[in-house]
Amino acid sequence: MAKKIWEDHPTSDQSAAQELSKALSIHPVLGKLLIHRGINDFDKARDFFRPQLNTLHDPFLMKNMDKAVDRLHLALTTNEKILVFGDYDVDGTTSVSMMYLFLQNITDHLAYYVPDRYKEGYGISYAALDFAHDNDFTLIIALDCGTRSIEHIAKAKTMGIDFIVCDHHNPGPTLPDAVALLNPKQNDCAYPFPHLSGAGVGFKFIQGYSQKHNIAEEHYLQYLDLLAVSIGADMVPMTGENRVLAYFGLKKLNADPLPGLKNIIDISQREGELTMMDIGYGIGPRINAAGRMYTAMHVVELLTSRNKALRHTLASDIHTYNEERKNTEKKTTIEALALAKKEVDKKCTIVYNPKWHKGVVGIVASRLQEFYYRPTVVLTLADGKITGSARSVKGFKILNAIEECSDLLEQFGGHDYAAGLSLLPKNYEAFKKKLESVIDRGITADQLTPKLKVEARLQLNDIDEKFYRVLRQFEPFGPDNETPLFVAEQLIDVGGCRVIGNEHLRVLLSDSALPDRKIPGIAFKMALFSQPVAAGKKINVCFSLSTNNYKGVSTMQMDIKDIALF
Repeated sequence: MAKKIWEDHPTSDQSAAQELSKALSIHPVLGKLLIHRGINDFDKARDFFRPQLNTLHDPFLMKNMDKAVDRLHLALTTNEKILVFGDYDVDGTTSVSMMYLFLQNITDHLAYYVPDRYKEGYGISYAALDFAHDNDFTLIIALDCGTRSIEHIAKAKTMGIDFIVCDHHNPGPTLPDAVALLNPKQNDCAYPFPHLSGAGVGFKFIQGYSQKHNIAEEHYLQYLDLLAVSIGADMVPMTGENRVLAYFGLKKLNADPLPGLKNIIDISQREGELTMMDIGYGIGPRINAAGRMYTAMHVVELLTSRNKALRHTLASDIHTYNEERKNTEKKTTIEALALAKKEVDKKCTIVYNPKWHKGVVGIVASRLQEFYYRPTVVLTLADGKITGSARSVKGFKILNAIEECSDLLEQFGGHDYAAGLSLLPKNYEAFKKKLESVIDRGITADQLTPKLKVEARLQLNDIDEKFYRVLRQFEPFGPDNETPLFVAEQLIDVGGCRVIGNEHLRVLLSDSALPDRKIPGIAFKMALFSQPVAAGKKINVCFSLSTNNYKGVSTMQMDIKDIALF
């Protein structure tokens, strides 16, 4: 496993941090964290700590919004049949559910469709077009996909089917011939915030339609919990509009979640107030598991059903899929690590086994990327094609590298640091050799070094209830508003050291200079430190602060990311 470097945040404007902390009556370190996030005055801090829905951008600033709204209104007023189509991951299924629930209140001429991961693959499928044509659908609203579905949307047009595309993936050189492409990443789109999730683009569409046709905002704001789940699971930047939407979505998720989401929360057994971490580690994986192991249609059915008994059954099934997913993922990760170990001298990991389950290769790619900290591609065989997922390290855009190998690929797409691809078996060796060459010449040693970005160094007496209470107001955390990492030095365990689950370490830490101040901590997958820590060895720790919810009791704890021994 790659050794991590603790890298202090570049020196911030200390005087500005001091002035801001005084104006807000908060700890100077918290003032420094605000400066790190570009928040340098009282008004910006107020907006950061107290997001407001009235700061959301006008949806009609997005290119083609007027065309999308008008085409949808035509379909609704003439009783056209509308098919809501979306990807099989969390962003896609929450997008479909949100759009379907909204339109269900306006029309009965409506259905949804989520492609089969294995039979149809990512994006618009010909099977979906056949379904739409055979069942007289004349408008498809595609969510979280479609920007690169040039041929499929052209085919639909010949079948008398129009498309409205709501997507956030990077466009290619050619755009689809849709009635309206809503994608804030289009080069000539003037929308002020280009980092929405797929569900976020769908939400702006709903917002735009509602505003033009005088639908009260509560009729679309009720779906903010679905939107928060998409934002948390898809790892889009937690800044600007995303942060406002996630902030209010989490409030809805905690206070009054949609019934289907409540079923998923119940089966995930999360205690206490839900955060973005609970979405990332509890809710999101369960939603994804349905599409990975069986069918994502069950997720949309759960999230949209009004039948309590059916929702309960579907939630139980999804829990079963998730357990199956975890077992399959664990086995595949062990096998993939064994293959990767044979090529440890390379700057990337590319592994292939035709017997691996297609539904877990993305997760396995993430596990290998974390272990070796280098760009990673994990591939398997499905329907005669080699297919899989890629994950990358910070600063190296794996999608660009894959695009350089497009002559050897059947299909590819995704984001800068997470992508999918497929190719013919005969091209595998050439593809592997070419991608390794592209990465080898393009990646730097610095990009191959995992870093923990330390925002401040603390003493344990800095961390009191007020400090943590204000820190919690920095949430929701996510990319570009990361959970702050701190370093505390010269700590010792004072009797709480024990191994849990065979691989995790539970500690109770104190500063030798302040023996009365004790803070509990959890160090995941760091059981190897148990002997020296239990023996009273002094340690430095890199950590974040989190809430431990156990049997109805919530306590602050250190979430330890790395330990340095003396």
